[in-house]
Amino acid sequence: MGRRLRVIGAWALLCGSLVGWPVSALTVAREEPPFILGLSWLAIILTSLDLLTSSQVHEEQGKK
Repeated sequence: MGRRLRVIGAWALLCGSLVGWPVSALTVAREEPPFILGLSWLAIILTSLDLLTSSQVHEEQGKK
C-alpha cells in the first residue's frame, strides 16, 4: 500500500505544481520576473516527475 501512496502523492505534487505556477504568477508573485518564477516552478515540476517515475518503478518491481 505504501508504494501506491507514493505514486498518488507524486501525482498530487505534479498536478498541484502545474496549477500553482499560473495561480502564483497572477496573485502573490505578480512582481516576480516571469522567467525566474518559471524556473522555480519548473524545478518543482521536474522533481515531481522524477518522484513519479521512481515511484512507478518501485510499484512495478513490487508486483513482480
